[in-house]
Amino acid sequence: MSTQQTDAPGRRRAPWLVALLAIALVAGLALGAGVARAGLLPEAAAPTPTPTEVVVPHPTVTTDSSTPRTCSIADDVTSADALDFHGIVERADTGEVLFARQENEATPTASVMKLVTAVTALTTLGADTRLPTTVYPGTEAGSVVIVGGGDPTLRSQTTSYYASATASISELADAVTEAGGATTVGYDDSLFTGDTWQSSWNDADRIDGSTSAISALMIDAGRADPTTEYSPRTLTPSEDAADAFANALGADVDDSITIEPDSEPIAEVWSPTIEQLVETMLLDSDNVIAEVLARLVAIELGAGSDFDAVDAGQQLALDALDVSTAGFVGADGSGLSRDNRGSAATIVGLLELIDAGEHDLGVLRDYLPQNMQSGTLETRLDGVPDGAVQAKTGYTDQVYALAGFMVLPDGTQLTFAILAAVPDPDSDATTTSLANRNALDAAATAIYDCGVELTNR
Repeated sequence: MSTQQTDAPGRRRAPWLVALLAIALVAGLALGAGVARAGLLPEAAAPTPTPTEVVVPHPTVTTDSSTPRTCSIADDVTSADALDFHGIVERADTGEVLFARQENEATPTASVMKLVTAVTALTTLGADTRLPTTVYPGTEAGSVVIVGGGDPTLRSQTTSYYASATASISELADAVTEAGGATTVGYDDSLFTGDTWQSSWNDADRIDGSTSAISALMIDAGRADPTTEYSPRTLTPSEDAADAFANALGADVDDSITIEPDSEPIAEVWSPTIEQLVETMLLDSDNVIAEVLARLVAIELGAGSDFDAVDAGQQLALDALDVSTAGFVGADGSGLSRDNRGSAATIVGLLELIDAGEHDLGVLRDYLPQNMQSGTLETRLDGVPDGAVQAKTGYTDQVYALAGFMVLPDGTQLTFAILAAVPDPDSDATTTSLANRNALDAAATAIYDCGVELTNR
């Protein structure tokens, strides 16, 4: 039985990206063999492009409103536990800014960076795109090569933490066995280049199960226990995937084996759609999915295929969406890096696109956690009616962040981004605590309580 998926959705590029990609191609981008097999554009042959900074001024605070605004949250945002508070709150129906504090100043983002990753992945890669894992004949008799296309949800077993996972090692092995079997397995993870571990990450995040080393060839997003969300993760994802595939075939691994030139695939399986991966990333704040998506965006836009390319890729995609990149640094796609920076105004700019449904981004609204109901907000903001807040959470030792939407009792919607950051985020000595998260939640609750009467004073 062949696992070649002949009706897999093709890569769909948004119309506004056609001109950008055409320019990149004219500039001399060459297709690489490994990447072409994976169905993605390769790393650019030319140097990584320098993004042009596009600064879109955010509306200034105004008092032009038919509703008197006399409700202040000053005590909440200036408390010691609120740290160095950044934020902006606006009415979605009028665009009126009700509150703003350091809204244009870049600050650490934590996992709110995943809003950037979600928006750029959908608009650059296409919602229906799927990622292949492919097997080719190898250069030695009886050998095959498994080629990673970026699917971090590839299953090693029957069950997986990822309910939406659609591809498995056993499916690939069954197809190879039907085609005659193999005695030796090689592997190709060349779609992603450079280091597999971001240098500013804390290894504690791997040990506690928050993230893994990143490769284009992975199983179970690097988990030791594929069924548990927070399971210790691997530093050798490619080797682990190759071992699992070889074991399923009863074969050995030989990393010197390469793809037989001009050969056709023996087997191929496909990931969930980009939209499904984004949904899991936002609800569960999944760091590995975020890193894979950010890398694929960089590759698609010709920015490169390593960690250093992520920032350029994100900025190119944001520029094309006319979202401010002033002060923006996308050191990774998950927000784990201490080097990430973004402003509340940039984050709200993304939320405005989501709320307007531009570029088919409206679906992201449904994938944001809801207070006291789902995802990373399931046990938070109990002072607000259940489900009234839909927002992306964020936490590192530098910052607590929250960004999304509030629906008031009368149906009026507020769009907001608030961040409580340590005063000196570049210092390794600083760290956040639960008290800071509680202060951020108190500010969010106060914003809800004030509603349209919120004042910047």
